[in-house]
Amino acid sequence: MLRASALGLALPFAGPALRTAQAAEQSVQVDIVSGIKDLIAKASSAELLATRAFELKGADLPWTDLGLDAARGQQVTFLLGGRMWLSREHDLWFGPGLVFHARSRGLQPMYNPMLDTGTMPVSHDGPIEVARSAAEWTSEDGVLGTPEDSYKKADVEITGVALLWRGDAAVGIKSLLAHGDVGGLLKSELARLERRAKLPAGWSNLLGFGGGQEVFNQAADGEIVCDTTGHVSIIERPLPVPLTSRPRLAWRWKIDQLPSVVAEDQAATHDYLSIGVKFEDGQDLTYIWSEHLPEGKVFRCPLPAWTAIETHMIVRSGKAGLGTWQAHERDIAADYAAHIGGPAKAISKIWLLAVAPFQRRHGACRYADITVTTSDNAVHRV
Repeated sequence: MLRASALGLALPFAGPALRTAQAAEQSVQVDIVSGIKDLIAKASSAELLATRAFELKGADLPWTDLGLDAARGQQVTFLLGGRMWLSREHDLWFGPGLVFHARSRGLQPMYNPMLDTGTMPVSHDGPIEVARSAAEWTSEDGVLGTPEDSYKKADVEITGVALLWRGDAAVGIKSLLAHGDVGGLLKSELARLERRAKLPAGWSNLLGFGGGQEVFNQAADGEIVCDTTGHVSIIERPLPVPLTSRPRLAWRWKIDQLPSVVAEDQAATHDYLSIGVKFEDGQDLTYIWSEHLPEGKVFRCPLPAWTAIETHMIVRSGKAGLGTWQAHERDIAADYAAHIGGPAKAISKIWLLAVAPFQRRHGACRYADITVTTSDNAVHRV
């Protein structure tokens, strides 16, 4: 995703039509820092080792040391508020959990909760650092890819509290909840911890996007369930297959709710559910069901930072068939040659994408029987 300066939101579509497309919602501002401090004073929890309040502003460069040292294996809970504005005029923004990142001792892995609460297992002894990024990292080490001058122009106001626990975070949160809550954040985080959600086996989060287990999970029958409201998740699974083997991607999906009520080919309304293929040259091609764009339409991603690398194809259009299982198959090599035409000799990964931060609506679907079959009839089950 992008920062406001990169989005180019001065679009003819932006304005009343965009506001109609956006989900109706209540904006509740909660003073997280004061609320948590008051609650901690009441609880006097033996489970809480230390706490730090923090702010992330647009002019702040990553990373910020919280002055909070932790040991490997400990858990730190983050409670977040605020927004990263793309356009205040058009009420376009990302929630804090989407852009918030944390790490320990300046080392990978980075932690991104996606939700506005999250608990990070500490991977290294040392200081806890926090930062914000809208897919602006160039590596898992948290190296900033955006020019610093541009990065500092972002309209960002994120406040948060970090809670370092003596033992299990869920036990600590319960010790505070016994004395109250702050905007429902503690209750939400306890519920998240108790869900123990996991990504489908073999899948991982794309760099810069965490919390995919809150969107994608695997049902008992093997189907991959996708459910999102206002968030972004892209998960991937390695599958190196040469294009000369004429790979064909087949899948079934049952889309119960599309996250966009307007055409998805504009930056301000680019919300969609998709399955995609990443190629060895860094390009990717994703297949979308759209209610409004015609079947067969192919377009480059309208988000400027992705335009050079991502192509979208509409493989089904309209409302007919929503809520029922539909089967699709695509000749990957033919689609790549026709619509990308780069130097790639192979595919590298399969992607599942759930993008819904712009209109902030609900999207839900299920995937089954994802396979890549080559010309020698070898079947790779994903």
